Amino acid sequence: MLALTALCLLLAACAGPSLAPLPPASPAASPVSIPARATPGHIAPTSVPLSRELAPYALALRPSHRHDIDVFASATRYDIALSVDTVGLSVSGRQAVRYTNRGMWPLNEIALRLYPNTPYMGGMMRVESARVDGRPVTPSAHLRKSSELAVPLTDTSVIWLPLDRPLAPGHSAWVTMTFTLTAPTDSESGYRVFGRANGVLSLPNAYPMIPPRDATGWRVDEAPAWGDIVFSETALYRVRIRAPATEVIVATGVCAPSAGLLETATPEAQQDVTCVAGPVRDFALHLSDQFQLIQAAMPSQGEPITISSYYLPASRLGGARALTYATEAARVFERRFGPYPFKELKVYMSPTTAGGIEYPMLAGVTDALYDITGGYFEWVTAHEVAHQWWYALVGSDPLNEAWLDEALTQYATSLYIEDRYGLPAAQAERERYFTRRYENDARRLNRDDRVGQPTGAFDRGAYGPLVYGKGPLFFQAVRDAAGDMRFNSWLRAYFNRYRYGIASARDLLRVADETGIGPLARRAYQQWILGTSSSD
Repeated sequence: MLALTALCLLLAACAGPSLAPLPPASPAASPVSIPARATPGHIAPTSVPLSRELAPYALALRPSHRHDIDVFASATRYDIALSVDTVGLSVSGRQAVRYTNRGMWPLNEIALRLYPNTPYMGGMMRVESARVDGRPVTPSAHLRKSSELAVPLTDTSVIWLPLDRPLAPGHSAWVTMTFTLTAPTDSESGYRVFGRANGVLSLPNAYPMIPPRDATGWRVDEAPAWGDIVFSETALYRVRIRAPATEVIVATGVCAPSAGLLETATPEAQQDVTCVAGPVRDFALHLSDQFQLIQAAMPSQGEPITISSYYLPASRLGGARALTYATEAARVFERRFGPYPFKELKVYMSPTTAGGIEYPMLAGVTDALYDITGGYFEWVTAHEVAHQWWYALVGSDPLNEAWLDEALTQYATSLYIEDRYGLPAAQAERERYFTRRYENDARRLNRDDRVGQPTGAFDRGAYGPLVYGKGPLFFQAVRDAAGDMRFNSWLRAYFNRYRYGIASARDLLRVADETGIGPLARRAYQQWILGTSSSD
């Protein structure tokens, strides 16, 4: 009760009406900056108080890491209110986003990604109204060039908000909007990660998101029908969720009942929950009136991390196994790569048709595996937990360098097997999941290709064998050449350098240079990532 009370006292949302109040329009702020790629340069002593405006977002962080938030004063902030209709599979929402121009040039427009509108997700999202600093704006459609047609096609997953006056570098604007979305039922699009299936309503990225910007401009690359499609920067989130009281909510962040009276126009009892998270890469929400919960506390540097396992009633033993696998995996990856900074990690039973799916602070494992003991069930659970280090904390571009987090996550999963069951067991699993998958499903079928290419450039059937099979062999080759000590130092240095940021293959190799294994890593990179066969 004390933790819930503290959460409500710190959240401005707790004092508002039934849905989180939107911040008022704000004039351009004084110039501020945030490192685009690097982790905080130092951790302030825990006795130093956090600023009042950042303190709510630090609630999801462990006490020893709460000052990680200090360098995110100019990070994008999402204040979102979602009302979920689990019968009609619809969501009505409103949000305010404070966006700071961290580039070198003034901006005349702001891009928004509506990921539910992609064929990958198979939903339908519509922005009903939009304002920038209190002034109404009319969104414009995104026209995407087509190699097959003479005229561009409208991509409804991207819209543009025009600015009345340019947003200068270092200055901020409030973008407020209302929106609605409808989710599909039993969709086979994109591995069934969005919509209702098998008793679970999955609503990841169910809000308009501001994409990253780099030297080439706004990153609004076309989303393919496979792989991972969401490319996002670290941001701060406060999300207030209204849903039927019978639903169990599994969401990014630390969640607690919102304070104040709950207004409802429906006869069904409702719950009102506020989740806060920061700094995280995106926000995901899952609901089921059947979820059961078991938890364990994992000690870490004298502080507990709460590991939660959400499962459907018929899979109680599978839920317990998932909790064990997730707890042991988090322990291994903390020791191998660096600390997990958040108070909670949640693994949940997902209806996805893939092995699993990852979101910040969430590891989804397909429900098809919950009757299995060990084996692929354990591998997938550890894999999705490893994504908390390689994707959620160290971000990368999943559309153009999908291998960077997926191949490293695969190799990290084999390190979990090695640390828990010994080197011979890990070698057997590497042979099974890396070498044989690559040999049987890519080379034997004459589908060998570069690992280092955009997701959409792969033959769809070769994407998995190359990214998940051939890609991890790059890391094994570096380890074989450099030795365990220098290999481990490389990955820890890479994690520490780009924690909370966005890294590229160039950055990974640059850290290899700095840790003394650059020539070895570059030779392996040329062979396994850029080569079109293992002998290149």
